[in-house]
Formats: sequence, C-alpha cells, structure tokens
Amino acid sequence: MMQRRDWMKGTLLTAGATMGAVAGWPGLARAASVERIGLLLPKSGQIYGRAAAALKAGIETAFRRLPKGFAIDIYETDESAKQLTAAYQGMLRRGTSLVIGPLTRNGTAALASFGEVPITTLALNQFEGDGSVPWNVLVFSIGVEQEAVQVADMAFQAMRRKASNPKAPRAIIITAANQVGRRAASVFHGQWQALGGEADLPIELEESALYKFREVAKKEQGDLYFLSMASHLARPVRMITGRNQPAFGTSQISIGGPDAKTPIGELDGIRLVEMPAIIQPQSYGAQGFEAPPEDFSLEMQRLYALGIDALRIGREMFSGATTLDLNGLTGKLRYDGSYPVIERTLLPAEYRNGVPVAV
Repeated sequence: MMQRRDWMKGTLLTAGATMGAVAGWPGLARAASVERIGLLLPKSGQIYGRAAAALKAGIETAFRRLPKGFAIDIYETDESAKQLTAAYQGMLRRGTSLVIGPLTRNGTAALASFGEVPITTLALNQFEGDGSVPWNVLVFSIGVEQEAVQVADMAFQAMRRKASNPKAPRAIIITAANQVGRRAASVFHGQWQALGGEADLPIELEESALYKFREVAKKEQGDLYFLSMASHLARPVRMITGRNQPAFGTSQISIGGPDAKTPIGELDGIRLVEMPAIIQPQSYGAQGFEAPPEDFSLEMQRLYALGIDALRIGREMFSGATTLDLNGLTGKLRYDGSYPVIERTLLPAEYRNGVPVAV
C-alpha cells in the first residue's frame, strides 16, 4: 500500500534566510521576494552536452512565456556527488527554493547518496529503486518505464476486446541489446503478467545477428509482439515476424510525428505511445510556446519539451496547489502526493503510411 507523502516544512537554510513553507509539495519553501530556481545541467562540451543544451532551450522558452517573479541560476556539473554537493551549497547561499535536475541516472544516483537533500528537487530522471528517492525529491522523467506500463495496459485491453477464447493473451517480448530496450522490456513483462497475461522472458536481439532471430521467430507462438527497440531495428524484425499478430512499442520505436521525413512503411500497424509535442506539433502553439528549432534531432525535441514542462511544474509547485493536473507537451501530467513521481500519460498512436499518427 502506497502512503501519501508527508508535507514537511522548510529546506535546510543558510543563516538569515526568510522562508515560508508552501503547502502541498514536500519540503518546498517560499522566499520573501523573488523565487530562485537552480537548474542542474551536465557540463557543456561533454557527452551529455547536446542534451543539456536542448533542455536549457526548453527552460528558456518557458521562462519567456510564464508569469515572472522568479529567477533561474544555472549550475553545470559532471553530476558526481562531489560537484552536486558543491552546487547545492552554492544554491543554499543564494536562497534557492527549488532545484530542477539532475538530468541523468548518474546524477540521480549521486543525489540518492546524499541521504538528506538540502533543497526540494524536481529530478529529471529515474532513481534506482523506489526506496532511494529522498523525501523532498519528486521525479519527472521522460524515461521508458512509465511508457512501458501504459503500452502493456493498452495492449492488454486491445487483446481483451478482440479475444475469442478465454485463455490469457500471450506476448512475445523482443528487445534490443541496450539498456533502454532492456528496461522497457522488463517493465512491460512485469506489467503484462500483473494484468494476467502470459509472457516468457524477453528475447534479446543483437543487430549483427538478425539471421539467428529468424530461426527463433519460427518457434515463438503468441498473440502479440512487444518491440522494445528503435525504428531502424524494428523494420527488419517486423519483416521477419510479419503482420499477422499485432505489435506494440514505446516511443523508442517512433520516428517522429506525421511530418517525419523518412517514412518506414514496414512499421505500419504498430501501435505505440508518443508525446503530444511530437505527434501533434501544433501543441506548442496551442499551449502558447515556441516550437523547437528545426535542426533539433528527435531526442533533442523531447528534451526541449521536457524543459518546458519541468519549469511549468516548478511554477505550479509555488502556486500553493497540493496536486497537479496539467496537459503538458510531454504528456498528461498528474501528481496527487501518494507517490514521489509525476505521472505522465502519453498519446496513443499507430504507424500509418510509414509515420506515427495519433489515434
């Protein structure tokens, strides 16, 4: 049984700071004048530099459009415990009320090692294990885990609607040999079984060994496929499996929205989930924000949308509301205090004429 998180007063403050607790969000404190938000970014010029730039661009776009009354300080770190500690110390000296970040799993692992996080934080990636999330940290992530749960639910309902026999639907789970693929496959597998479906352990697929998969595919019997992989790998897999059984995937398998430049007809019929920002790019204008630069890759577009929504959540945390219900660019966003995660529900989509479209 999940328990509602207690709302605790205050952050760890430097001497002389005048703060008041903000109801509804764990540990959040309000400054007497301008709210200060600290943005933790990976260092530019390093492996996550482009990701950091896209996230920052989204934050800046939201900053220009949202009501004023707050300031953002940017802290670039290598997301090690040592540098994050130094960043938090600097934020305490400046009277920071809320931290957005870190962006990577290395960063959240370092944060978990703190024991006591000194300022309420909106982390932008998953923690390893629910118990490792500090009491005054909320998680808002565009990782595949929530998507895999949503796709499992979507697939199970689809099978129940079409099932002509009483047997539990059987899923064949195929994953790329990488961490993202494995995580999504593992979560889908667990959720599928929790719903009452049947599935063996995921089949791991090496790109260089597709010929081996052809033999494996002949032996597998199931009612649907879950393809935990990118579109370039899903294409030959789909050609091997054929279209007799339905296929599902997370946004990993997406090539973008209806205006994607290189359609992949072989993926037609695959059902997936995708961000409103990607599958319905008009969402930017409808929500009052600038679209990302045209030269942004698909992954950078996702991070840009994450930046906008992260700052919107931050502003909601200062509003005095105790819950969140927001139509975001990254999905439908909800928070009720029962779990330290912003729940994100994406739009259902299907490949048609080689591109994903909302359904």
